[in-house]
Amino acid sequence: MDLIIRNGTVVSHCGRQIADIAVKDGKIAAVGFLGDIRCTREINAAGKYVIPGGIDTHTHHENPFQGCTGGDDFYTGSVAAACGGTTTMLDFSITDKGRMPVPFAQERIQKALDRGIVIDFGFHCCLKELNDEILEQVRDVIALGLPSFKVYMVYAREQMMMDDGMMLDLITEASRYGGLVGVHAENCAIADYNSAKAVRRGQVDWPAHAATKPNLVEYEAIARAIMLARSGGAAMYIYHMSTKEGAQMLLDAQAAGLPVYAETCAHYLRLTDESFRGEDGYLNLLSPPLRKKADQDKLWEALGKKAIYCTGSDHAPFTIAEKSMRLEKGPDGRYIHDFTKVCNGVPGIELRLPALINGVSEGRITWEQLVFANSYGAAKVFGMADKKGALSPGLDADIVIIDPNRERVITGPEMLHMHCDHTPFRGLRFRGWPETTILRGKIIVQDGEWVGSRGDGRFVRRRIEPEVLKSSRWYAD
Repeated sequence: MDLIIRNGTVVSHCGRQIADIAVKDGKIAAVGFLGDIRCTREINAAGKYVIPGGIDTHTHHENPFQGCTGGDDFYTGSVAAACGGTTTMLDFSITDKGRMPVPFAQERIQKALDRGIVIDFGFHCCLKELNDEILEQVRDVIALGLPSFKVYMVYAREQMMMDDGMMLDLITEASRYGGLVGVHAENCAIADYNSAKAVRRGQVDWPAHAATKPNLVEYEAIARAIMLARSGGAAMYIYHMSTKEGAQMLLDAQAAGLPVYAETCAHYLRLTDESFRGEDGYLNLLSPPLRKKADQDKLWEALGKKAIYCTGSDHAPFTIAEKSMRLEKGPDGRYIHDFTKVCNGVPGIELRLPALINGVSEGRITWEQLVFANSYGAAKVFGMADKKGALSPGLDADIVIIDPNRERVITGPEMLHMHCDHTPFRGLRFRGWPETTILRGKIIVQDGEWVGSRGDGRFVRRRIEPEVLKSSRWYAD
């Protein structure tokens, strides 16, 4: 054996046991009581929880948006991810207009490798336009190992939105070859109308951003996306779900066995729209916006019932300079509030798993439910269950050791490893923290600090199982 983790509480999506884990050649070799078996490196995990490495289903690295790119590249962002207990991340290949998706995705894969990404990774193919030539490449994108797609139902002014006809065409073509289409679900017409009305009336302070995108903007789009997918007998995925109504739709879909999946994000689980208030409220503007406490509670309920299968950070590490670059200052030197001039997005890649751990500490979910939302659900939904998502012999030895009693208060971005100079989680207390991260048998984070090597990450070629695309009933406790 190359590594043995002893005496930890080993958790799966459906149970836990005090056990040892043996690692050989980057794979899990055995789980159980290993007795006198010895190796050169052992970790005593007594009193700790040992879980599969985290899968972040939603990150943005080197993705230009609204004139901003962010402070992290694939290297620095992946180091931060690893320090937060994430061993695999799914980023986006947002194909530029006029480009074809296959060569564009190949360039994105190579860019991540050239940067020296330190955790394993994949991409969702995100299309801004659709025509016959692009449709012909959908099959090839899936064969490349990118079987998941993203469509923007919003951002018409940024020329990123697909209309319903294009979206239905993509859903039909992708499902034919084993692909899964997901959506950024916001009703563009309502959001843009409300925004224009707010500008006319001079109601453009930071909280007005959320007022222009009430819950209806999200849940109407979710309902429409599900209806379009069902019309073609296809599955549907909802990115960064934020509303109580959306969570209820997931609960209803799961009860009916429909292949409707979703993720939520750490910021929706820990923050509310109160974060928009104050002079620095612009730093926390994102879409969909932060919601009310009732929405947060419903999202936790859906996580507890395993109706939300995945969690993402939606890491968009736009710096203070980028977030404020279009804002004007008044005579007092303060920024004049105008949400329409602020780039949408917040950083959070390192705090996705800690937010879930804190949910366990607060009694909102169990450790088993955490594992489901942190890794197992994502591995199944996105076609990595043959490599990732569980602590089973033969799978990659992606492992995180958690100290359930360690507490940290996020006093500022200097406590984190990302290259972004602000965090929406400032002032929040987290109880329970990932202290060791292991990627394919190699310790890359020890006692919360990066000890790995640049370039440790590999591209994960994915294939979604047919049963996942047909019904959510593949899952059972």
